[in-house]
Amino acid sequence: MKIFLDASFLLYILAKTPGITDKVLKLYSDLLSQELYTDSLVLDEVIYVAKKKYRIPPELSIEFIDEFVLPYVQVLSIGIREYLKARDIILEYNFNPSDALHLAVIENYGLQAIVTEDEDFDRVPVKRIWV
Repeated sequence: MKIFLDASFLLYILAKTPGITDKVLKLYSDLLSQELYTDSLVLDEVIYVAKKKYRIPPELSIEFIDEFVLPYVQVLSIGIREYLKARDIILEYNFNPSDALHLAVIENYGLQAIVTEDEDFDRVPVKRIWV
């Protein structure tokens, strides 16, 4: 299965969030047998939210991405096709722009599921996976 990893999933691992990190790590381990994808906007969100919410220095977030994400996850491009699709998603589903771009990537690249805690993805035709 082709699966998209959202920022929330990666942030729970990076921030070592009590009560959930062990479950998320187990899920990540289980998912490694699948085809895993993300996009550059997710990487941006991980670095930004880690610093803003968890006070994790960007150097640690970058190290986490370089060592824990990039060896196992293909990073997909966001271009004009994704913008055009995201524009329609925003208008149809009232999604925020970044989630609309993620969904556009999922649809344009033929992915089947997203790993995210964001329940907004339950309103669209993509399988949502969470712990």
